[in-house]
Formats: sequence, structure tokens, C-alpha cells
Amino acid sequence: MVGQLGESIEKEGTGKGTIALAFTSLFVVTLVTVHVIEPETNLDPVSLYSLGPFGFVMRTGFVVLGLAFFSIVVGLRGQAKTTTLYSVDLVMLSIAGAGLVTVGVFNTDAIGTPSTLSGLIHSSAANVWSVSAIVGIFLFAIAFRQDGRSIAIGRTSRNLGIAAMITYLAGFLGLGAVQPRLFFAIVVLWISLIANQLRSGKLTKLAVLEAP
Repeated sequence: MVGQLGESIEKEGTGKGTIALAFTSLFVVTLVTVHVIEPETNLDPVSLYSLGPFGFVMRTGFVVLGLAFFSIVVGLRGQAKTTTLYSVDLVMLSIAGAGLVTVGVFNTDAIGTPSTLSGLIHSSAANVWSVSAIVGIFLFAIAFRQDGRSIAIGRTSRNLGIAAMITYLAGFLGLGAVQPRLFFAIVVLWISLIANQLRSGKLTKLAVLEAP
């Protein structure tokens, strides 16, 4: 019975981990691409790439990164004991994914122009996904444990959560060009690490050991 459980969880985790890595890689490609084709925006917030002649590239990037979050959530289901923290963690990661998709669908406003409904939705979703991602990364370190002890990827997640929080707060200090790029880098790194854990079956082994 435990063997069948482990095989089922491993197959789902491996597949979703691979999909998450593919989406994350596509986001990195889109971000590098807009830096090359729209160099005049390289010192501005990342969202402004979506206003350029190749704005669809950046908007696509936001959507695929959101899909990467959803893939991680689906892959993490069943990978740990169903506790309140575990459930909240998956909800926060899902909100982060939904927020990114919303950011990609609704365009931002150009600097110095009047606010529009689309711009307000975009900016609100940007803050929602950022905060949700930080909370989700933090909660992962607590929700995924073995015999009450933190696991290696959990400690890494905690450290990345701290780095993401500091980076997010630094955005209020006016670090317009550096802050969002560093924040995205931290999030992409976290997703890649978790996706690799799913693909390797390490989280599956944890789930099977804790199964009743």
C-alpha cells in the first residue's frame, strides 16, 4: 500500500516538477529577451517592458511564471502531512500564481500618466503576488518537515524567504531597477529548487515516510 502511494505521488511530483522547470526557464528566457530588445527600459521597473513594442513578450513571461507556481502547488499536494500550515502554504502559492497571471493580463501605466483601471489592477496584483510568494516560501520551511525537524530544502527555503522579504521591502527605498530583478531572481531560484526536489523524488520520500 505504501509502495503504491509512493509510486503515485512520485509520478505526479516528477511530472509537475518538470513542467514547473519548463515554465520557469521560459520566464527567464523572456526576461533576458526583453532586456536585449528593449534596452532603453533596463533601468526602469520590470513591468514597463510590457508597454514597449514587444510588450507581449514580458506579459507572456508573467503568465508562464504564474503557471510555474500552479505546477508547484499541484506537485506539492500529498507531499506532506495535511496540516493547517501546509494548506495555507499551498493557498498562498496559488495566490502568487494567480497574481502573476493577473499582472500579465492587465497592463501597467506608464510613468507620469494618469492612473487607469488596468494599471490599478496590475499594481495591486503585483503587490499581492509578491507578498503571497514571500509567505508561501516561508511557510514551506515550516510545513515540510521530517520527524518534527527541518529538512535541508526547508532551511534553504527559509533563507530565500528572508532574502525575498528584505528585497521586497527595499523596493520602498526607491531601488527601482535593481529591486524587482533581484526579487524575481530569488523567486525563480526557489521555484527551480523545489521543482528539482519534486523531479528527484526527495519530497516524495518524505511524504511516504510520514504516511500513516
